[in-house]
Order: sequence, then C-alpha cells, then structure tokens
Amino acid sequence: MATKHFFPEADGLVEQALLGTVASHADLGLLYKDKVIYHKSHQRNQVSVICGGGSGHEPAHAGYVGAGMLAAAICGDLFASPSAKQVQKGCMAVPSDQGHVLIVTNYTGDMLHFGLACEKLKAEGYKVGVVKAADDVSVGRKNGGMVGRRGLAGTIILNKLLGSMSATGASFEEVLALGAAAGSSLVTISAGLDHCHVPGRPAAYGELDCTTVEIGMGIHNEPGVRRLSPIPPIDRLIDELLRYMIDPTDSDRAYVPFDPADEVVLLVNNLGGMSTLEMRAVTQVAVAQVKKTYSITPSRVVAGTFMTSLNAPAFSLTLFNSTYASKRCGVPVFKILEYFDAETDALNWPKTHSYNEDATISMDIKPASEDSNSYATDILVDPDTLDRKLRKAAENIIASEPKLTEWDTEMGDGDCGTTIEAGVLALLQAMDEEGLARSGSVLKVVDAIVGITEDRMGGTLGAVFGIFFAALFNSLVAASSAAPKGTPVEKVIATATVEALASLRVHTPAKEGDRTVMDVMIPFVDAFKDGDIAEAAKVAKAAAEGTMKLRPKLGRATYVGGLQNRELLPPDPGAWGVHELIQGLAE
Repeated sequence: MATKHFFPEADGLVEQALLGTVASHADLGLLYKDKVIYHKSHQRNQVSVICGGGSGHEPAHAGYVGAGMLAAAICGDLFASPSAKQVQKGCMAVPSDQGHVLIVTNYTGDMLHFGLACEKLKAEGYKVGVVKAADDVSVGRKNGGMVGRRGLAGTIILNKLLGSMSATGASFEEVLALGAAAGSSLVTISAGLDHCHVPGRPAAYGELDCTTVEIGMGIHNEPGVRRLSPIPPIDRLIDELLRYMIDPTDSDRAYVPFDPADEVVLLVNNLGGMSTLEMRAVTQVAVAQVKKTYSITPSRVVAGTFMTSLNAPAFSLTLFNSTYASKRCGVPVFKILEYFDAETDALNWPKTHSYNEDATISMDIKPASEDSNSYATDILVDPDTLDRKLRKAAENIIASEPKLTEWDTEMGDGDCGTTIEAGVLALLQAMDEEGLARSGSVLKVVDAIVGITEDRMGGTLGAVFGIFFAALFNSLVAASSAAPKGTPVEKVIATATVEALASLRVHTPAKEGDRTVMDVMIPFVDAFKDGDIAEAAKVAKAAAEGTMKLRPKLGRATYVGGLQNRELLPPDPGAWGVHELIQGLAE
C-alpha cells in the first residue's frame, strides 16, 4: 500500500483539486464553498443531469461535466457524501425548464442526502427525479438484502447516456426511463492487489501480501468478498470476475441476462494505481475471455481511469447490455449506442469507437535481409569450438543477470541484465532448434545475432549491439574477400572488428571514460587487433572493473543524485555484460 503523498493531509485537498479541474476547461464554473462544478453554458431547455458523491474517485464526477454529459457534479469530502444543501446549490447552478435528474451511487449516505435534497427541491417547485447507480455484483441478492448493489464504475456509463440524451432535447420522463433501464443493465466487479491509502489517515486495512489478490473490493476501501493466493494467471482471474458478472446459473448474482447476440459495452476501469501498460493488457485479456467463455463480442470497448479509489492498485470490469436496456425502456439499441458515442467536451470522457474485430490480425513483413542465408564468401571455423564458445558466453550472461539487473536498478532503469539475457537465450534457442553453429559459419552466426538484436533485445543496449554486429557482418564479408590466402581466421575477424567499432562510433558520442559499454568495447578491440582474444579478454575485464571509478556522462545514470559522495560505484552493467561475453568467447 503506497502511503506517501505530495499532499500528506486531506484538509483543503478536494478544493484544490476542483480548482485544478476548472482551470483545465474554460466553460466550467465552481461554487467553491459548496464543492460544486457546473457547466456554465448548460441550456435551460435541456434536462439538467447531475451526479455526485464523495471525493477520492477522480475523475468521477467532476471530470464528466460538460456539453453532452453532466450539467453539474456535487463533490463531498474524501469518501464522504455531499450534504443535501450542496446538492440543492448544484441544482440551482444549472436551472432547467425540463427538470433535474440526479444520478446517485447506491451508498447509504449518498442516497439519504440526495433524497433529502430531492424532497426539498420538490417543495420549492423543482421537477426532480433520482436514478440509482447500483452495478456491483460482488455481493449477491442474499447478502445485499434491502440495500442492494453498490454503485461502481457503471455510474459513468449512466452519466454518459443520460447526459447525451438530455442534449438531444429529450423529455424529463424519457431521461428517467432510460436511466432506470440502463441502471438495471449494468454489472461491475473489481480485483485489487492492495487497498488505497487516504492522505492523513492510518491504513484502514492490513496490506495484502505479494501473493494475494482480492476480488470485489469497494471504492471506499471496503474489503472484497474473496481473496486468492497465489495470484492466478490473468486469464483465470478475469474468468473468475466474468463468472460473477455473467454466469446464468448463479441465481444470487445473475442480475443481468446476456446473450451472444446482445450489443454489449465493455468498460475497463483503473482504480487509481495501475500502470497504463498493464491496463491495456488487462483490456485485451478481458475482451478475449468474454468472447472465448461466453461468445460475447463487445460492441464498444473503453478503457482508462473512470472511477478510482484514490491510489488503489486495482481494476474493475463493467458490462452494459444495451439490448437488455432497450427492451426495458423502448429506446432502440442503435439510439442507445449513439448516446454512448456522442461527442462531449467533458474533460475525462474518451472518444469512443466501434470494437476493432481485426485487432489481432497483422501482416508479417519480412525485411529483405532476413532471406540472406547463403553467402558468396564465408569464414568457417571448427563447429564444435564455435558451439562451445557461444554457449559459454551465453552461460556467463545468464549467471550474471541478477547482479547486472541489481547494478542497473541502482544506476539506471533496471533492464540491462534482462536485455542481454534475452539476446543470449534467443541465441541458444537458435543453436538448439536450428543448429546455428553446426556449419561452423561465422557469417551465419553474426547474421543471426543481428536479427536477434532487432527482434529480442530492446533499449539502448540492443541498439548498440545491433549496429555493431550489422557493421561486423559487412566488415567480415569485405575482410574475408580481401584477405590474402592463408590469413588466420582470428586475424580476419580482428580486422573486421576494428572496422565495426569505427562504424558504431559514427552513431554514438560515447567514448572511454563515459561509463558505458564503450569503456570495454574500445580497449578490447584495440587489444584484439592481432587476433589474440585471450589477452584482449584480460584487457576487457580490467576495463569493466575500472568503470567502478567512473562517473556517468551519458545515459540514465547521469540523472542519479549523490554520486559525487561515493568513491566507488557498481560496475557499469552494460560494460560488465560485454566483458562476460568476451570472457566466454575467450575460454
């Protein structure tokens, strides 16, 4: 559980966040004292659709105020319902001749305060109706009792549908009817690696250990309904979530029927602490599993941060069955999806698109160089020796990966060890499955390494290796053709290595003393000019050890603070990795 915050106390935080929200949108107004954000250009001839609740769920609800969505959002303190007075002020800020529709998440405080405001407004002559947002399926009918389902991320779909419908000039009754039908057509459930932390408060629950995931946690730090340990593979976890949402045999939770022919919207929501990278991967798995297990192909897929629980490392899945909603209110399915897709200038609603059914289809385009497996001239060595040297170099990297990763985590982004390891694992695979070294062809091996650096190695190191080995291949071809008959193979390779390094230096400013791979490559190549790799390997090892005394001048390590106070640093991981490769070839 992350407990460090730039705003360590909650006092004043909500107000500052609201000021930041209106600063991003010239057509938004703020009732500062009442924590109400409203749309300044809202038209009186349209139904005023309003939502709200406790703060801490940003961008809900203030992020959805704008033309074509909410007329206003009422914000409480962190995880606390706004008061009836705040709700009344919000309705007054966006007057309507048609009426006000309040979308209320199904929590006791919200329902009571919004309900009180509704009755007071009616007494003053306002036309007001309430749409309850209740989409959680983690708690079934039996345990939910009279309270019913909690309101989760499905609330945002209601905001979009009713706000868009209102913008078309629909009547108060029509907006209320769609709200009731859509609300009963939503299912949501979450899964989290831990709970969130509220600034200024102690942790509400114990942290989940690194082997545990919790299903069904709420958005106010409520515990979930089930814990799984060890954490299952993501496809199995999502299958478990879908079972809660869709399984028609679960009479306690089958709130919404689903048929493969239904037009279904999938919303994948980040509860605040998930990386975008993982969220996109979760989205792909969710789409795949709902198609595989239930034969449902979503009409729309939207993914992002819609309703959070502060910084919770968790996500939720929401399914909206627009076909079922249509049957309950009489609005055609195509019209409901039009409301979902309609443009809005609300800050945090994404532009939606139809589901991309061809998303998994790609064209395999082969670079011309991939087909060059035969060479006019070649450099041949003993196959067993070549195989043994390559395997030893690979084994050295695999054994040293943990320390390379540790050093790079301290000084960089932590990927150096795994990057080199990925390359040598691919090399071993080619040797085992394709007999890469069996012919004794040096050109074939170098050509394969060029492909491996492109396909299996990323980052700066992958690029450095790629340039060097591509240049080495060209230099070997030229050197093997130009060398007098009887020239030792080691000498031919040494000559080509000098030329390859010269080509690499055209593309990088790195030089000796900069604490990079060049601190090993440059002295090694210079020492290898005569073809004695054993002696050159000793030079490479000394150069790698020497990087402990160097201060970084290039790369991410240059941004690491406090280095001036340290006499010795860890060896440069890239330089050390090159030394390990050379050592293996020398042995």
